[in-house]
Amino acid sequence: MQDFTITTKMTTKEYASVMLFGLYKKPGFIIVTIVGLFLLVTSILNYLKITDYYTNTPIIDFLLGLLFLFSPALFTLIAVRQFNSNPNFQYNIKYTFSETEMKVEGKTFKGEFLWTHIIKQKEIGKFLVLYHSKRMGNFVDKTKLTTQQLQFIKLKVGQK
Repeated sequence: MQDFTITTKMTTKEYASVMLFGLYKKPGFIIVTIVGLFLLVTSILNYLKITDYYTNTPIIDFLLGLLFLFSPALFTLIAVRQFNSNPNFQYNIKYTFSETEMKVEGKTFKGEFLWTHIIKQKEIGKFLVLYHSKRMGNFVDKTKLTTQQLQFIKLKVGQK
């Protein structure tokens, strides 16, 4: 396929929704959220004297339940603060895809990644996340790609 380029800028709102959606899909966070909901509900039911699950006031369980229930939102809040503190994300980012590599170019940075260095891909909402390490990746806006271009990227990431 011939080289192609897209230019995109991710907003804070888009980043927050992608992070929140991605975290709530992870099995670990699902389990923590369910445990948090359980602790919260049992604490409230015990306080209202509907059940007699606890022998004394379950303040700690109530607080832990709140923390567990909203932990993905807290992680998202931290990630959004980091996103907003990095001035590189306030400008357009240009992605160029070729047969051998993906180039990423912003106002103050430039990176080139061979397809063999892209270790996995994940679709979250309208974004395709191309990971080049366990925790670092690039958010490519799928709405700016044609079906053929999206298939090309997915095939390239799948090849090792």
